[in-house]
Amino acid sequence: MNKLKSQSIEFLNSRNLNFNIIILFLYILLIRKIVFPINFQQDDVTEMYVVNYTELLCVINLGGNHPLFTSFIWIISRIFPSNIEYVVSFFNIVLTLLSLFLFYKLIKTHSSERIAFISTLSFLASSNFLVYSISLKQYPLEILGCIFFLGFFYETIKKDSRVFTSYRYLIFSLLLSLSSLTLLIFFGIILFLIILNKKIKPKNYLRTVIIFSPAFYFAPYIFKRINNSNYSDYWDPFFVQTTSFNEFIASINFIFDLVMSGYFGVFYIESLSFVYLLFLLIPLFFKDKISSPVYLILLVFIFFNLLRFYPLGGGRTDLILFPLVIFIYSRSLFLLHLNKNIILIISIFLLILMPSVKEPYYKVEDISSILEEINQHINKTDSFIVPMDEQRHSFEFYSSKLYGQQLSVLSDGCQMLIPDIFNYSVYKPQSQYRMGLIRQALEEQKPSEVFLIGIELEGTNGDIRHAEDYFSNLGYVKVSEKEFDIGMLLIKYKN
Repeated sequence: MNKLKSQSIEFLNSRNLNFNIIILFLYILLIRKIVFPINFQQDDVTEMYVVNYTELLCVINLGGNHPLFTSFIWIISRIFPSNIEYVVSFFNIVLTLLSLFLFYKLIKTHSSERIAFISTLSFLASSNFLVYSISLKQYPLEILGCIFFLGFFYETIKKDSRVFTSYRYLIFSLLLSLSSLTLLIFFGIILFLIILNKKIKPKNYLRTVIIFSPAFYFAPYIFKRINNSNYSDYWDPFFVQTTSFNEFIASINFIFDLVMSGYFGVFYIESLSFVYLLFLLIPLFFKDKISSPVYLILLVFIFFNLLRFYPLGGGRTDLILFPLVIFIYSRSLFLLHLNKNIILIISIFLLILMPSVKEPYYKVEDISSILEEINQHINKTDSFIVPMDEQRHSFEFYSSKLYGQQLSVLSDGCQMLIPDIFNYSVYKPQSQYRMGLIRQALEEQKPSEVFLIGIELEGTNGDIRHAEDYFSNLGYVKVSEKEFDIGMLLIKYKN
């Protein structure tokens, strides 16, 4: 045991050791079982909806709070028309690796090489980080943007000149900002801090505004999307409650536990949450000037949470702040002047334990199995297929691969491709248009069989149960119910 320990210490002390290579191999080891799933989950596949549009101009406004990322997916789909979802996933993996390498460099600059290694390893303790790194969402770009902006800030303020000259970095930062409007807010804070710290001459303001001006086009989307009333009920627990002092304290504790658990997984012990908080405040006790801007950014997002503009504790919404939290922890380690052997022991502990802890879980919603099950009923006049609205994008995306597509003209004049299936309609009780299509199809086709496709997770009551009531009231009789992976359901009704 002592020999193994001495060899490990010698290995980690090696000057020729490239810590980035260790991080690369550990990352690949941890994602090996979730990378490139058979079917991506429904929330991911929603991003693929835009590839069906025939014109880029129709896509730009569909991106919501990540317009550039959405446009990027559409452009990539024109270069790689097949298996676009795997291309986007691979792109996110590359972005994640780039983020890890940049973060290692950032921490190494402001702490030490060993602390940089431990700090970067901490990313890999987060299941949320690992799962979203292989997803089809924009979150890896948000993490990269956060790290790049932070490095951009420190590199800019260390220069003595009062003239702002880093316009190339500013343009790249703008592109990152438009990939996610949350990053646009983030970078706005960074620009404010740069101006505050450098006391830039007024003549530079105009140049900065001109370069940054394309972002103003997307400004109305910021508060519209972040404070989306459609999700207010779902996100309510992720906002600090201010109705009473007790609720205020309880909600802060609840959100803090959610955030830290999402960041550090099994390495976060809830009963010791005070220790994690205390360690997060150490740079404040030392009056560490390097950490001050990071604290300010975190406070802005906490303030947004109090205003109910930005939820915290929801997992994916916390990822953009993950590098900031780890940065502060790295400064705490640095300021405490821990013995090198202690840092080495922590490194060895993380390296040995990480591959052994609970593996990241990607929720595979295998709708392809359901499509295979109902294959003989596709485009049959006596059958009617009804996917729930939640399953709409995954149903349309994967069924298009099997049965082809046809061109459809939307009410706004945009053209898009839809599955070449005439006997399906999406169930969405909140939409009179959707329910009208179902009624029309039932009256005209008079199908003898109806197949409902939905999902019902444990402890929930899925929309598919509402659809069951709807068709039961129309006189249809339930014949069978078959469950697939993670609660995916196929329910058959007969008339």
